[in-house]
Order: sequence, then structure tokens, then C-alpha cells
Amino acid sequence: MITTRFIDVNPYSDDFKRMQQFARTFNHEIGHWRSGKVIAFERGEKTFGYADIVYLPMAFPAFHPDVTTPRGVVDVISAWKNVAQFNHGGEGWIGVPLDETRTTFPTEMIEKAGYSKMNREIYLMQESS
Repeated sequence: MITTRFIDVNPYSDDFKRMQQFARTFNHEIGHWRSGKVIAFERGEKTFGYADIVYLPMAFPAFHPDVTTPRGVVDVISAWKNVAQFNHGGEGWIGVPLDETRTTFPTEMIEKAGYSKMNREIYLMQESS
């Protein structure tokens, strides 16, 4: 029986470069995370995927639409960026709702503050019942 193996990929190796090339074959990109690693998924001798394992702080801010001003949002996301840069080597994530109609937290505001969209959704693992 062939089982799936998880293989740690050294970010300073030729294997890492090969994984970056592999990711590009299906329109993905593997970055250099200072606070994380890449794990390749292999079955037999074939690589069929990977995961970026990132150990970074992530903030999920929430803003009340009746009392939030655009300036308040800018202040918060800029301050969070400063915290991440100072405490975590310049890396950190900010999570926002997927709904593009959010009025207190528009994409343009986030990008102007120096964040880039990751095109990912985040799911929380639930305890099994």
C-alpha cells in the first residue's frame, strides 16, 4: 500500500527551488517565510502538493459599522503592521471577512496600508464530538 508522506523542505535547498517551480505549474507561489516552513506531500515517488506552515501572528479585527470611521480602520491596520514588523521580523497576517461589500474594511484600504491579498480562506479545526 502506498501512503502519503509529509517531507520537510529546507528553504535554502535545491528542493525548495523545485517546490517553488512545482507550485508555479498550478498558479501558486511559495514565498520565503522567516517564521515557517514548507512541507511537501508525496505518494510513492510523486509530489502532489505542499503546505506552507507559518508561525506568525494573525489578527482578526472587527469594526462596528455605526461607530467606525475610515481613519480608525487605517489606524488599527497600520498599528498592527508596526507590531508585526517590530515583534515578528516584519511578518504578520490580518484576517478580514470574505464579503467584499464590507463597508468598514474595504480591500483598497488594506492594500494601501501595505498588505497583499493571499487568495486563501482560513478554516478553524473543530474538536470532534
